[in-house]
Amino acid sequence: MTALESLDLSFNKLDGRIPEQLLSVTALALLNLSYNRLWGRIPRGNQFNTFENDSYIGNIRLCGEPLTVRCSNDGLLKAPRLASSDHDETASRFDWKMAKMGYASGLVIGLSIGYMVFSTGKPQWFVRMVEGDQQKNVRRARQRHRR
Repeated sequence: MTALESLDLSFNKLDGRIPEQLLSVTALALLNLSYNRLWGRIPRGNQFNTFENDSYIGNIRLCGEPLTVRCSNDGLLKAPRLASSDHDETASRFDWKMAKMGYASGLVIGLSIGYMVFSTGKPQWFVRMVEGDQQKNVRRARQRHRR
């Protein structure tokens, strides 16, 4: 295990501290622990000194270098954040509330326009369009039948 060169554990919902045992993997050149539920102080030493912020993105309860968030003496965040890790996880997902609002407003506008068009009488442009398509389909069917 000490010859491991690359470790990508991003988006795995890992929870807890980063194990100090990873410091013994001296050949580790790439580490990606982003978007998990990790917390506590980031281990320092050996190759961990070379990893940048990108390795830890999305773990809002991590602290210590290379992050700008400082740790207290017990290895936890100095000032706890109000947002939870579940909030961060859902923030990046598709927001169904916005889709529902768009669908509802489109439905209301469409029904309103439809009511205005058909309440004014027989809309000639619409009748021509529908009847024209039907006549084309009938002609095509007759031509196929004759062959």
